[in-house]
Amino acid sequence: MKVILTTDVPKLGKSGEIKDVADGFAENFLIRQKFAVPAAGGAYRAWQHDIASREDKRKREREEAEIAATRIGSTTLTMGVKVGDGGKLYGSITTKDIADALGRRGIVVDRHKIDLDEPLKSLGTYKVAIKVLPGIISEVTVIVEPKG
Repeated sequence: MKVILTTDVPKLGKSGEIKDVADGFAENFLIRQKFAVPAAGGAYRAWQHDIASREDKRKREREEAEIAATRIGSTTLTMGVKVGDGGKLYGSITTKDIADALGRRGIVVDRHKIDLDEPLKSLGTYKVAIKVLPGIISEVTVIVEPKG
């Protein structure tokens, strides 16, 4: 019997895949536990439509991510900070500060996607990687300079 998996099933397949399984396994386990639906008639057509709409959504998200990556790559953030003796910063520049600065420029980035091992604690120019989508990584230039 052909079934469409509605959730990931270990050792069988991922959600959205069509699998050919034994009738008893399908009826007594997969369908009863709501892990799958029979791949017949309307369900099969709905599955095909769902696959097509998912592909369109992925394509749209990828295009938007590439545009965002280009904008991020061409952005230079100048962060003015208070500086003490010997060029030591009062505080530091964190991923939240970088995400906020990008947000003020109209580029919305989740701070968890900013790849910064440690907060920036000294003056200078830094390249900070940002993971826009899996496989799409862009770098923003951050210039840390004294305020005023």
